[in-house]
Amino acid sequence: MKIKICGITTPQDAAVALEEGADFLGFIFNRGPRQADARVVREIVRRIPRHAEGVGVFTDQPFDEVRSVLEQSDLTIAQLHGAEPPEYAAALGVRVIKTFTSFTRQSLGELAKYDSFAYLLDVPRGYAARSQVDPDWAVCAKKHGRIIVSGGLDSGNVREVIRRTRPYGVDVCSWTDRSPGVKDPDKIRAFIRAARWAVQDTERIKVTVR
Repeated sequence: MKIKICGITTPQDAAVALEEGADFLGFIFNRGPRQADARVVREIVRRIPRHAEGVGVFTDQPFDEVRSVLEQSDLTIAQLHGAEPPEYAAALGVRVIKTFTSFTRQSLGELAKYDSFAYLLDVPRGYAARSQVDPDWAVCAKKHGRIIVSGGLDSGNVREVIRRTRPYGVDVCSWTDRSPGVKDPDKIRAFIRAARWAVQDTERIKVTVR
């Protein structure tokens, strides 16, 4: 199972996440306190070991702007966090993680329209920080491909989410912040270790059942 630490802005925070075994580093390019600098990201990406990759996060930004940032930063995965249509995603020429924040039979059917590397399931903006994706919907979404569960995760609840959904990956952003754009190393370590323990527990249960 993969672990994504999102909202990375500095080489120091990237190093902590990678040392703990993060599989994906998320770099947000939307305007705001967590906005990453493409030149800094490029230097981080050049030092990422083979087991990990960087992900550029965009929300309803002009196509040419996204292409330019991807080229400047040497990123080959784009997370589209808005209402970008399938044609937009396909034309980027990189692997795409498409985010979904609405879960009904109709919205889950939209997943099939995207030829995505993975689907990130998040809670809508404005929801309480503790809100989480319904595990039952997450399991339903798995029939369309790899899912990454996000939204309200922390070191205390990630184990149960992994146990119930067995996703391709989990994603955390704000919980690991000391302040927006600045990570708390202890929280990064706690989240990654909790997620790894959860995977081991799940595998142990599967062996016991057999």
